[in-house]
Amino acid sequence: MSRHTDRIQIFKLVFQTEFQGKKDMISLLGEYLDENLSEKDNRSFIENEYMNILDRLEDIDGIINKTVIGWSVDRLDKVDLSILRLAIYEILYSDIPGKVAANEAVELAKEFSTEKSPKFINGILGKVIGENR
Repeated sequence: MSRHTDRIQIFKLVFQTEFQGKKDMISLLGEYLDENLSEKDNRSFIENEYMNILDRLEDIDGIINKTVIGWSVDRLDKVDLSILRLAIYEILYSDIPGKVAANEAVELAKEFSTEKSPKFINGILGKVIGENR
């Protein structure tokens, strides 16, 4: 399984958290992974990355709120918010280069969001990368 495919699963988990809630998603995580991943899938990587995002969600949302002038986490499209949360986690807390994380986020936006989302997400992540060099 590719990292892009792993990233899609992590994005879907982060997105589902918006509707299930953090506590419920943690309890449903094993069931979700059982239903959505094959044996070849990188289950432990996906689970660890998802839990790491949840652990840093407050900090990540603070960065989003600071960066999206005139908007807040509560007003953002839930798909775009989930993509941003994943990408900002990767930029700030993983060994993935910022440009790679941003490019992957733009690809997710092209696949799962509106036609304006890739440009919006790229702009936000460009600011995050610039401020955190």
